[in-house]
Amino acid sequence: MKAITDNIKFLEQNAINKGLNEIILMENAGIALAKLISQKAKKLGIKNSEILFLLGGGNNAADGLVAIRHLKKVKAYKLGFKENDIFKHQEQILSNFGFKMMKKEPKFSKFKIIVDCILGTGTNRALDEKYCLLLQKINKSKALKIACDIPTNLGFNPCFKANITACMGAFKEILLEDFAKEFVGKIKLLNLGVKMKKFAPNPQSKLLEKKDLKTIERNANSNKGKFGHVYIVGNSTAGTLAGLGALNFGSGLVSLVAKKTLSPLLMLKQKISNEATAIALGMGLEDLDFLRDEILQNIPLVLDANCFLSEAILWYVNREDVVITPHPKEFVRLWKICFDEELSVENLQKNRFFYAKKFAKNYNCVLVLKGANPIIIQREKVFVINLGNEALAKGGSGDVLSGMIAALLGAKFSALKAAKNACLAHALVAKKYQFNKNSFDAIKLVKGLKCL
Repeated sequence: MKAITDNIKFLEQNAINKGLNEIILMENAGIALAKLISQKAKKLGIKNSEILFLLGGGNNAADGLVAIRHLKKVKAYKLGFKENDIFKHQEQILSNFGFKMMKKEPKFSKFKIIVDCILGTGTNRALDEKYCLLLQKINKSKALKIACDIPTNLGFNPCFKANITACMGAFKEILLEDFAKEFVGKIKLLNLGVKMKKFAPNPQSKLLEKKDLKTIERNANSNKGKFGHVYIVGNSTAGTLAGLGALNFGSGLVSLVAKKTLSPLLMLKQKISNEATAIALGMGLEDLDFLRDEILQNIPLVLDANCFLSEAILWYVNREDVVITPHPKEFVRLWKICFDEELSVENLQKNRFFYAKKFAKNYNCVLVLKGANPIIIQREKVFVINLGNEALAKGGSGDVLSGMIAALLGAKFSALKAAKNACLAHALVAKKYQFNKNSFDAIKLVKGLKCL
């Protein structure tokens, strides 16, 4: 797991208080950036003279000046921003070693790597028209685009569209918002001279990695009763997908409460039994009176889909053994029920962390806010996954996920561990899919679980 922060200045100040002054941190950032660029250039057979740095006038650009000093024969162009004292100091050092800036706006098509050191994390307003036109030109270039810490103008249009974002010290929360995924490319975490665990100790928010995955373990003398009996309550199609997700993710037994099952592997039931060790409810469900069944009170639950149409969901959101899995449109319905406030999908998608955290401060259940980068949160504990891709943007993917979470709940995982591990596995299956993303579907997702 990697640390995520919404306050990098606090972490930097903490490092400074322990003896790493601002100049040392900047030197380490520049060295790490130069190393990354050099590695990419060598791999692609690119000469340093084909590398262009675009510079603003603040600390982000000063990081770039340090990187330039550690590289040879690269080109650099200042865009005309107001320059702070740190930038001027680093530029003077470069000048002392004979480096000269480009005087005229470069032809971006001539360069094979373009490094964005224009604006950093301290900027929260859109660029003016002059710079927007410049970004549009840059984005048309076929060069490998690397952003230093954060793509310039992120959150506004146009934005520097990076292939790689070199993130300094810790992952910034804004880079993991759904709207950012199109612009940040692959995020590379760079070291500022101290190990991440010491730079960002005890983070509340963490980015999950492949190595963090924990699944149901089977041993030689196992029997099906040891791995739980999951009940799925939904319609025949969505319920079957959820049931297959549960079965293929390790559940010992899966029963479907529906009119019919589309798989002989699932047992068809008329009602929920006390033998259930976990229940997933809501996928295509029309009869929402199921939410009022007293049997739900003492069994771990996954609530999905149509559950967010009923105010009866309020009976469950304060339970620690309940996982709710809304997509953005479902979450805004839930928000209205829980807070009696209107929330648009647009505003949610611009501020997913803010709204997820506010929800978690008020309710005890585990929230899985689905999206390009799912957020899994329970009270102050936050986990994020950025390994999935557009292949999952297909009907049925969420149904399978609900079944997967239920499988882990039924096998005695805590609600939070069940949610984060199922979501991580869900993303990894899509990441491993080697074919055209358009050909992916919920059945391939279920089958892909065997490759974990």
